[in-house]
Amino acid sequence: MPQTVPNILIVESNSKETELVMGLISEVGRAKVDSTNSGERAIELFSKTNYQVVIADCSLGDVDGLWILDRLKRVSPATSVILTSTFASIEESVKAIRNGAEEYFKKPFNPEQFKLTIRRCLDKRELYSKDKELVKMMNLLNTCQLVSGCLEEEKVIETVTSFIKREVNPKAIALYKLVKNEAKRITTTSDTDVDVVDVLVEGHSYIKKTILSKSPIFMIEKSQIEPNIGIFHFTCIKDSNYFVVCVEPSWTLNQDDLLSRYRILQAQIQMTGKNIDNYRGVRHLLYLDEPSGLYNTRYLHLHLNQCIEKRIKDQKYKFSVLFIDVDKFKNVNDSRGHLIGTKIIHEIGGLIRRSLRPKDIGFRYGGDEFIVFLDNADTKLATLFAEALRLRMQKHVFIAEQGSGIKLTISIGIACCPEHAVTKKDILDAADNAMYSVKRTTRNRVWVADKKAA
Repeated sequence: MPQTVPNILIVESNSKETELVMGLISEVGRAKVDSTNSGERAIELFSKTNYQVVIADCSLGDVDGLWILDRLKRVSPATSVILTSTFASIEESVKAIRNGAEEYFKKPFNPEQFKLTIRRCLDKRELYSKDKELVKMMNLLNTCQLVSGCLEEEKVIETVTSFIKREVNPKAIALYKLVKNEAKRITTTSDTDVDVVDVLVEGHSYIKKTILSKSPIFMIEKSQIEPNIGIFHFTCIKDSNYFVVCVEPSWTLNQDDLLSRYRILQAQIQMTGKNIDNYRGVRHLLYLDEPSGLYNTRYLHLHLNQCIEKRIKDQKYKFSVLFIDVDKFKNVNDSRGHLIGTKIIHEIGGLIRRSLRPKDIGFRYGGDEFIVFLDNADTKLATLFAEALRLRMQKHVFIAEQGSGIKLTISIGIACCPEHAVTKKDILDAADNAMYSVKRTTRNRVWVADKKAA
């Protein structure tokens, strides 16, 4: 049987770099090569074509290579992903390799080393194609590696649900979490015909039967009134219970082999859950800005990355960012000293925290600049919040216990995703520019960013 030509995808914003990579691939061997300059388009292409190798730039306009790596590895852990970057760092390189990248090259890279990596990826692909059992074991091991590298529970359940979908290829699949003895459906990228699954879960005691069975996999044989159903049970942080419900799964393994493999993954999930729980215990200190009591910029960028990804999955999701600057704060530091200035920063942090809703977050951006993230908030709601916060700051007397009677005002810029921007950099820039529009005029005002170009 003749060997099929491998499929390779290049995700690169620079057309000259794309041509260079295509030329190097042609020197290695025959391959069908596609290219795009968009991360979102790359995910769309990957859903339609089985790519053996993906080569992605880490500095795309809409998303970066690490985001592509994360998304692709959830769907196909066996796919080789090579990352390139103009501004490579050791930290980013370690993160890429830990998350499953085959190699991470800093531009300009050595052509011979690059060709050797392509050759290694294609050799691996040829080896896998000859042994389907090896492919399944490598998929399991790669999935365990992805799970072990997760620091967020959401990524764990996404990776596990995707793995189960690949393994059993069900006609319908949905994930549920047990909340106060009730099965609550959790949205994932693997969802298929969830309405069908909802009806079956609500109309029967499948979740309860799975718990009583005390087996990681509970199977329901097809009958006149019920389809064939497989339910995969796993626990994660603080023994939270999750159930992946698969309707009409295609079992390619016997039950004992499937159960044996799934127990390996289940053990990795539990271990990772404990690691995440421990990580959460110290994360507060890692991401805390001590003077203000708010979160720092490190956590700001992490949180916005997660929200942008959530927005990509759910086009209805929206959020707003407020960029806040304290008016003439330098005068306070110059006249009262930095110790008083630090105490005022702490009071400002407290005023912001007390203004937030449960899912909103406050950050100190640096110096006398702050950022407020408003979850599921459009421009109207963000403006109401900003005006209320501005008035609260204006009325507040700082260092009142020392009789200083310091009064301050703030200037606030607002940007909403997706109305004003859809990337992390653009939404921060839009809110920042809106804030400076206030600083250039009257100060002590709220200003909404200009709408993005159509």
